[in-house]
Amino acid sequence: MAIKVSQIQRIDRSDKEAIIEAIIRDGCCIIQNFTDIATVQKVNAEVQPYLEADKPWKGDLFPPETRRCSNLAGRSPTARESLLIDPLVRALTATFIDKTTSNFYGSTKHTYTSEAVCSIAMTFDIGPGAQAQRLHRDDKNFHVDHTDQTATGYRIGSDVMMAFMVPGLATTVANGATLAIPGSHLWNSDRAPRLHEAIAAELDVTDCWVMLGGLYHAGGANVTAADRRVVHGMFFSRGYLRQEENVYLANAPEEVLAWSPAAQKVMGYGLSSPNLGFVGFQTPLQYLRGEVSESFGDFDPSQEEGKGMK
Repeated sequence: MAIKVSQIQRIDRSDKEAIIEAIIRDGCCIIQNFTDIATVQKVNAEVQPYLEADKPWKGDLFPPETRRCSNLAGRSPTARESLLIDPLVRALTATFIDKTTSNFYGSTKHTYTSEAVCSIAMTFDIGPGAQAQRLHRDDKNFHVDHTDQTATGYRIGSDVMMAFMVPGLATTVANGATLAIPGSHLWNSDRAPRLHEAIAAELDVTDCWVMLGGLYHAGGANVTAADRRVVHGMFFSRGYLRQEENVYLANAPEEVLAWSPAAQKVMGYGLSSPNLGFVGFQTPLQYLRGEVSESFGDFDPSQEEGKGMK
């Protein structure tokens, strides 16, 4: 069956509001001029040794022709300090994934926001002969019960994760560009996706594919004789959910302490407001630094009496 080529919206990174509107409508879009060729080439070079050392997957999740570089944040400084903490990525995760709630703590009303963290960051290298994945939703790990929003329109806050995919080289229908069903983020959990509904999201090297966790999609088949499709994937979830990749065991403390504060935060070495993720009543970074405190206080100052939202 012929794969339809993109009717997916392509929007320059400078137009943040249009990107947000596209994600609301379609559950996805292609961000043009997201990064530059030099940055992508640096990431490609940093992950290459790990891709070459990877072993074929024995199972259904990845085709055996796929090679992977997990722990992208730890293994690629460029991906960690450029792509993962890109201001546009943060603006979009803040819009769609951050969770803000208010409740009473005693007689004072307080508001807390759990900011999105990177659930997993990984490079995929799909070789010739790889079959397409089955259409799926990435939020399956978080047991999301999707309700029908086709009549009401999308409700911001109904997704708990979103993904950003930066190609290491141009992705095409032939080498396995991502297949997606725009609008499927509005479907309930009982509606099955069909391949004839999917279209291919072809990407140039400086583009970025962004999609909500509730969007049905799949990696395409690589039908070329020699081309490999390299994609750097970054997946973000709500800060109070368990991350898919256990970066805490993958990276030594001294390595993490050398990361930028923004990278440490987005990789989950902070706290989810108000109190989630402490170690011995210290923040993770205080623990890693070996700091010793004689006294402890509220992690979120807004919990203190009189500092909440009255």
